[in-house]
Amino acid sequence: MAIAAGLDYSLALLNDGTLVAWGDNSAGQTNLPSGSTNFPVKLIAAGGFHSMAAIWSPLVQYPVDVSKDLLLIYNSNSLDSSNVCQYYRTNRPMVSNANVFAINCTTAEIISPPDFTNIFMAQVQGWLATNPTLRPQYVILFQDIPSRSSDSPYGGQTNEQPSVQYQLNQWCTTNWHPYVTAINMNGAGGTSDCITYINKLTNMAGTNQTLFISASAAGYTNNTNWYFDYAGSTEFGFPFSSSNLLINYATNAEYGLTNADLTASVIVSTYPSISCLATNVAGYFTCGYDCTLNTNMFVDSPPTIQFFGKSQWYIMSTIDSFSGERISGQAGFLTWFASNSFGGTNYSNTPVGAITYVDEPDLLPNGHANPAVYYGEWAAGKSFAISAWNAAALSAAQPSGIPATEFQAVGDPLITK
Repeated sequence: MAIAAGLDYSLALLNDGTLVAWGDNSAGQTNLPSGSTNFPVKLIAAGGFHSMAAIWSPLVQYPVDVSKDLLLIYNSNSLDSSNVCQYYRTNRPMVSNANVFAINCTTAEIISPPDFTNIFMAQVQGWLATNPTLRPQYVILFQDIPSRSSDSPYGGQTNEQPSVQYQLNQWCTTNWHPYVTAINMNGAGGTSDCITYINKLTNMAGTNQTLFISASAAGYTNNTNWYFDYAGSTEFGFPFSSSNLLINYATNAEYGLTNADLTASVIVSTYPSISCLATNVAGYFTCGYDCTLNTNMFVDSPPTIQFFGKSQWYIMSTIDSFSGERISGQAGFLTWFASNSFGGTNYSNTPVGAITYVDEPDLLPNGHANPAVYYGEWAAGKSFAISAWNAAALSAAQPSGIPATEFQAVGDPLITK
């Protein structure tokens, strides 16, 4: 993947993120530090008598070369999937050189564990083997790619449904843990839900053709309010600071946000006081269906939840455990990205990124993604993919750096506030 020449010695970076060094070692310049094989290396440099390696870190915004760092996966059994992927590659600024891979698998929402391992993941592994100098850090799954797997043996239990995103991130191959997101919000509007979402990105970028599309950089600075509804129960809490107190999701979200931006306008309330009064939305969290709201809360008429003003570029999440399922007894994400969501018309009030879940995260080894990390990092200027996946890796049930098992991120990975 990379090579560096020092004084009488050399250093190479392999495609699994590990290092090889050889030559003069009189100053220990070819001694690899302990633990260097545990973290994928991003960059290397060789000096006269020393070497340096920068490991991949989501805290550092490395330059992204889409020809190496971005992989677009569509389903070859779905013309809609192919069309949406091609539309993204053609219309979304700065991604025309991204890698594209057609996977041959079921178009159903659920893929069985054997089929995921032997068909889906095997094809991805084959692509990686065919492209040994590529280890894309960002992966986008398009319409009609399965989102979850049923009856997984994860944790020795059954009837669990880890997301396809989680499995690609954790299980596909050694030292490859990509940020996986999906542009698969094809609800009642069909492919138009996805296409219009891509148009939102393109319109926001305007003539400012940069890979990381930033609304604030484009002059969209009036979305200043963050709305967090109380979950109403410490069941949905997180260990907080050194006191290890269980606190409410909404308060946790506020804590992370104000740590990043002391001047942020935060409205933390209990349902339903903010539901019909949200204006200029920068971020949204709700207790949702689990706290007595209805399954059509985002698209009903008259709207239960309605946004006004500058509310076209925001991220959101809910505590609802099945929000990432396409057919859900709760208010699933397809309604979040519908043309009339949040009282809007023609997709005017849809989010730009969302955390969802394809099954019950609280009952599994890894719980809900941490809202303090999610909203705090987005406010601090991190990309959607990094904000969402870092939040997933610091879940309530197991804050160990292992992503939440049922986690699914919906949206473009390379966008920022």
